[in-house]
Amino acid sequence: MDQDQNKGGAKKLGLIALISGVVTSCLGSGIFNVSSTLAQGSTVGVSIVAWIFVMVGIGALSWVFTSLSKAKPELTGVTDYAYAGAGKLAAASSGIAYFVSGFCGNLAFLLMLTQAFSIFSKYVPFLATFEKGNSPATLIFVSLFSWFLTWAVIKFGAEKVSSFNTIVTFFKVSALFVFVIFGVIFFRSGIFTAHFWKAVADNAGQLTYGKMTFGNFVKQFGTGLFSMIFLFVGIESASMLGDRAAKKSDIGKATMIGTIVLFFLYFVISLLPFGMLSQQELATISQPGLVYVTENTVGPIGSAFMSVALIITLVGALLSWFLLPVEPLERLADQGIFPKWMGKTNAVGSPVGSLVFTQILLQILILTLIFTDSAYEFALSLCTVTIVISYFFVGTYQMQLGLRQHQVKTWLPGLIVVAFEIIAVAVSGLQYLALSSLVLVLGFGFYIYTVGSKRIKTTEWVIMGVITLIAIGTVIALATGYITI
Repeated sequence: MDQDQNKGGAKKLGLIALISGVVTSCLGSGIFNVSSTLAQGSTVGVSIVAWIFVMVGIGALSWVFTSLSKAKPELTGVTDYAYAGAGKLAAASSGIAYFVSGFCGNLAFLLMLTQAFSIFSKYVPFLATFEKGNSPATLIFVSLFSWFLTWAVIKFGAEKVSSFNTIVTFFKVSALFVFVIFGVIFFRSGIFTAHFWKAVADNAGQLTYGKMTFGNFVKQFGTGLFSMIFLFVGIESASMLGDRAAKKSDIGKATMIGTIVLFFLYFVISLLPFGMLSQQELATISQPGLVYVTENTVGPIGSAFMSVALIITLVGALLSWFLLPVEPLERLADQGIFPKWMGKTNAVGSPVGSLVFTQILLQILILTLIFTDSAYEFALSLCTVTIVISYFFVGTYQMQLGLRQHQVKTWLPGLIVVAFEIIAVAVSGLQYLALSSLVLVLGFGFYIYTVGSKRIKTTEWVIMGVITLIAIGTVIALATGYITI
């Protein structure tokens, strides 16, 4: 076999392709809504503090991925790090969590894509049916389009389908820089600083302000935290595609370069709208927020431009994200932790079984959206909290390596990542962490089936038993309405 190919005949990915993969995987729907999400419960000052917190945590995570790619080049992605640090059960848990996070992210992108189409309803009235995230038209489109993308990856191969990423990434970044120019032109400092460091409360859609207290600060701090973290889901894509990289040394470079680009874009673009519209206007603006911010300041031409940019952004993100969920399944199947059918590939290197399995579960999740009025927010939150599980194992493995080597510079970033993930979940989404227990139980089933009950350690049985009890409690809480989605 040619050394420029990997299994299934798929071509290897170079540095530019890996950077494009990182940026495209992260630059999805979130950036178009994060400003309005923050405005609904957080003032500018607290949002900046939250951004600093996220930058420290994600910066440490990016450094950890870069460090591990150099220190352990033989390992590939989050499941390998979990396996090396805590064993097979940890790898299975990390893999299934990453898998579910991936297809929930796909669902969030698909839902936002339908809302992007609805912007043009003034020209095509039928598109107005896509405004509601769980309307029959929306769910049918999401279902059919997701099957189309799956067919494309199976038919043409993951690398060929994602070969458009470099072009798409260039357009997306360029479009967002155009918005930055709009923002600078229409920025008004008086609006930006009007409620810079005040307590804020939402009274039936009307924001009221008062003196800042510690309790209100904590509440504001957690308001948009998941939305911020969601923006960086995919930062590990270069690592996850390590087996497809032409050079292992490119993995760390791609991760760091991609992170720096994303930090700048996210910080600036999320805060500029606070100086373009009042916080009340921004909090109640229609989704996708960035499009309507542009419409209210620049006019119809500006909003049309941003709408097209959003559609291209989402299609590009979907092309990248359809690669990511199946990567851990394929890897774990090769290691004998998950069933072998998950790792079998066709002539173009696509894991057919894993892709079809992903789609079956995605269709089930689509059906559950009938029962929630916040379909996009639900998909975003579940995507974020499940990826936290995978990142947690990455951080703990980095800590282990540092403690073994007695090097503070090695274990400290790992500790920062672990603390970051715990704090983020604690202030933002314990109910979604409870829902993630259902995800882990699914992974346990595959693990027990593949490894065999006789080869599972007592401690692993205890861990699986405790988490299964939590999952049962979560189902009861959902049935009784104690937890809502």
